Amino acid sequence: MIITIDGPGGSGKSTISRTLARRLGLQHLNSGFIYRAVTLLVLESGGAFDDHDKVAGLIQGMNLLFREDPDRTRVFIADRDVTDRLKDPDVTPQVYKVANDPFYRTLLVDLQRRCAAPPGVVAEGRDMGTVIFPHADFKYYLDATPEERARRQHRDLESRGHSQSYADVLAEVLDRDARERNRLVAPLRVPEGATVIHTDTLAVLEVVERILLQVTSGARGGAAT
Repeated sequence: MIITIDGPGGSGKSTISRTLARRLGLQHLNSGFIYRAVTLLVLESGGAFDDHDKVAGLIQGMNLLFREDPDRTRVFIADRDVTDRLKDPDVTPQVYKVANDPFYRTLLVDLQRRCAAPPGVVAEGRDMGTVIFPHADFKYYLDATPEERARRQHRDLESRGHSQSYADVLAEVLDRDARERNRLVAPLRVPEGATVIHTDTLAVLEVVERILLQVTSGARGGAAT
C-alpha cells in the first residue's frame, strides 16, 4: 500500500504521516528530511550549492538512515544523529537550493521510490502524489493558512532554544511557499484525485482518524475537508 501526503511546510504532514504509518504498520518516508540532510552536508562542505559535481558526490555517498522513536523520526547520516540540526535556522532557508534544482531532484527520485517496499509506505513531501508515487493507492494534501503554519514553526524553534521572531518565520513561510509553488520542476500542487484536508483547527489525531476511516473503508479521495 502506498499513501502519499503532500502539502506546504507546517501543515502537519510529519506528525500525521508518522502516526498514520505506525497505526497501519507501514514504513514512513519523510522526503523533506532527505533534502534537508543534503542541504546540511553541502553547508558543512562549504556551501557550494551550484557545484553539481561536488553535491552529486555528497548525495551518492550519503549513508542516510531513519529510526522511528515513539515521538519522532530520528535521522542519521552514517552514525551521526542530525535530527536536531535539520530544522535549524541556518538550514531551512537553504533547502530550496537543493529542492528546486532539477539535477539534484532527479538524483533523489530512486532513493525515495525504494522506500515503497512491502508492506508499503506513508510518503510525505511536496511531490509524493504528483511525481514520486503518481499511482499511489491513496493521496492526501494537507494545508493551513500561512499564519498558522508560521505559528507552529515558531513554537518549534522556541522549544529548541532558537530566538527567531514570528515575523521572520512568517516571511520565510511566504517566501518558501512562493518558491515551491512556482518552481519549474515538481511544483507544490494538489495531486490529481487527492483528498484535501485543512488542518488549521484540527488536532493530529482528528486528521489521522479521518484518513484511517477512508483507507480502511477503501474509499478514494478527491474531496476537500
